[in-house]
Amino acid sequence: MPFGMFRSHYSPILADFGSSGVKLVQSTVGDLPTISAAAFVPFNDDLRSRPIEERFEFLSRELPEVLRENHFRGSRLVVAPFSQHMLVQHIGVPSTEAERAEAFIRLQIAIGLGCDPEALVVRTNQVCETTRDGTAKVEHISFAMSRDDVMRYVDLARRTKLNVVGVHGEISALVHAFDHVNRRGEDDNIATMYIDLGYGGTKVAICHGAKLVFAKSITIAGRTIDTRIAEARRCTVAEARTARLAEGIKPMRIGSPAQFAPSNSADGGMALLRMAAAKAESDEAAASNGSSVAAIATDRRVVGIAPALGTAIPTDAPRSVSTEARETIESLADELSMCTRYHGSLYRDRRIDRVVFLGGEARDTGLCQSLASGLRLPAKVGDPMARFLVNGAAPKGLPDPQSSHSGWAVACGLASSPTDL
Repeated sequence: MPFGMFRSHYSPILADFGSSGVKLVQSTVGDLPTISAAAFVPFNDDLRSRPIEERFEFLSRELPEVLRENHFRGSRLVVAPFSQHMLVQHIGVPSTEAERAEAFIRLQIAIGLGCDPEALVVRTNQVCETTRDGTAKVEHISFAMSRDDVMRYVDLARRTKLNVVGVHGEISALVHAFDHVNRRGEDDNIATMYIDLGYGGTKVAICHGAKLVFAKSITIAGRTIDTRIAEARRCTVAEARTARLAEGIKPMRIGSPAQFAPSNSADGGMALLRMAAAKAESDEAAASNGSSVAAIATDRRVVGIAPALGTAIPTDAPRSVSTEARETIESLADELSMCTRYHGSLYRDRRIDRVVFLGGEARDTGLCQSLASGLRLPAKVGDPMARFLVNGAAPKGLPDPQSSHSGWAVACGLASSPTDL
C-alpha cells in the first residue's frame, strides 16, 4: 500500500443529468487540478421522449461499464439531477418570519405544489432586503426537490455500487464552476449573468462576484427551437437540429495563445498561464480559511483573463438565425430581458457587466449572437473545463478534447460543490 503522503486524491464522481445524456467527470484535488476521468452517456431521441423512469433503467445498465472503461475511482457520487426534478423560485419572506425563513419557504412551496412540506428537500439562498406591497421582506432563492426524487438517484447509485454524497441543482453547480474566477474581494463589484443554453431548458443565474442573487429556469431551449424548425420544414426534429447547428456553429478551439494569454505561441501562452496559476494558488493557500469542498477551486487568470470565461462572441459578420426559429429566439430573448429587469428591481444601483453563455446549445454561434444583441451586453461563451485542461491531458472519455466545453459547466461546478448529503 502506498504511503498516504504520496497517494493521489480524487474528487467524487460528478454526474450532470441532462436532457441529452449524463456527463461524468472526476478531477484530482490539489494545487493544479486536472480531469482524471470523463465520459458522456448519451440518450437517443427515442429515449428522450420516453418516461424518465426508462432513462434510469438505461443508466443502471450502462453506468457500471462506462465507469470501469473510463477509469473512474471510488464510490462517492455527487449529482446534479434532471432539471424537471428541481424547482427554482424566488420567494419574499416577511421580515417577521426571518428567523424561520426556511420553514416559511418550505410551507409556501408545499402549498403551491399541493403536497406535504415534509415531502420536500428545500435549500434557500438569501439575496437581499426588499419591499413589496409596502411590506418589508427578505428575498430568497429557493431550490426544492421531492424526497422521492432524491431517493431515485440514491437507488440508481446503489444499483451501480455508488454512494450519493451530494445533490445540487444545475444553477448552483454552474455558479460554483466560476468560484475560482470570483474569489477576490473586488470581484463582488462585477455582476455576471450566466445563461446555460441546454437542449431541454435554459437556466439563468445572476451573480455579484460569487454570490448568487437571481436564478430562473426557462422552458424555451434547443428542443423548442428545433421543433419549430421541424414543423416549418416538415422534417424530423433530429434533422432540424442537425441543420440548425450546421448553419449556426462557428468552432471555438481551446489552447490558443490569443484565448488565454498575450503570447506568440501556444506553448508560451500555456507557460505563462501555469506560472500565474501557481502564484495565485500559492497566495490563496496562504490565506485559506480551511474550508473543504470536493475539489480545490483555483485561479487561472493571466493579465486579467480567465480561461473559464472563454472566448468573446464574434460581433463582426454575425451569423443569421433560421427564419423559422426567429420568433422562438425572440421569445427567449424577452425572457432573458425580464431576468435583467427583475435583477434591476432588486438592485437599482447595479447593472449587469457581462454575460457568459454556457450549455450545449452555446455551440450555436448565431443563437448566442442574437441573444447577446438583444441584451445589449458584452458576452462570451464560457469554458469551465479549460482551467483543468491547462494542467494535464484530457482523459480519453472527454468528447472532442481540443474544443471548448461550454456544455460541461455543471459537471465542472460539482467539483467545487460541498458533499453535504
